[in-house]
Amino acid sequence: GLDNFIAVFTQPIFYKALFNSFLYVGLSLLIGFFIPIFLALALNEIPRAKVFFRTVFYLPAMTSPIVVAFLWRQFYDKTPNGLLNTVLAPFVNGANALFGTSWPVANDWLGNPNLAMFAVVLPGIWAGAGPGSILYLAALKNIPEERYEAADLDGANWKQKILWITLPGLKPLVLINLLGVFIAGFKAMENVFVLTGGGPLYATHTMGLEVWTNAFMFLKFGYATAAAWVMGAILIGFSMVQIRSLLKMRFSAAKL
Repeated sequence: GLDNFIAVFTQPIFYKALFNSFLYVGLSLLIGFFIPIFLALALNEIPRAKVFFRTVFYLPAMTSPIVVAFLWRQFYDKTPNGLLNTVLAPFVNGANALFGTSWPVANDWLGNPNLAMFAVVLPGIWAGAGPGSILYLAALKNIPEERYEAADLDGANWKQKILWITLPGLKPLVLINLLGVFIAGFKAMENVFVLTGGGPLYATHTMGLEVWTNAFMFLKFGYATAAAWVMGAILIGFSMVQIRSLLKMRFSAAKL
């Protein structure tokens, strides 16, 4: 019993996995949390083919996360002919010529400890932006049009309307999605396993991968269970804070 928890809290790799999990969540929130909101605002203003664009952006949700990970693994090919390196080559060459730098044209995105976590986070952001935007798009229908009309009469511009009307109206869904992104990011395992396997040099070794590898590769089920309890306690604590905030809000049905 307690020996397993002692083993967990005395293993340096456990703290590395814990730090990487928080880093994974932080990058997911910093880079991709607001992309679905802006995408929903754009989809809401498209005059034509709304159903087509909504379907296109929702398609990644119908694809297995493993398939998405393998797709991006090909995208991250480290050779100069790799898709990402090919796309970025003109910009890198232009920057080198302009500033006199010597940035490499071909990057090993998954083999560089400084780039690996960033590369692992991007596929999840890409796959989740479209489905998330559909949820925000539905929530936009819950904001009364009278507020926008009153803002127009007061001379508000589009930035002020987004800041003072749209974002406050989406606050409940933002908090719910914040909870979902935190939980999904903290227990991320499949995409990390496919893309890097936790490397290089444990740069992408997350809590989910720590639990899985110890349970099913090293058969250390006691240690893995203790690590899973620690991860679960962190998620429960964060969920309780978010749920307490949600309970203070009032929800109403949208007018169709």
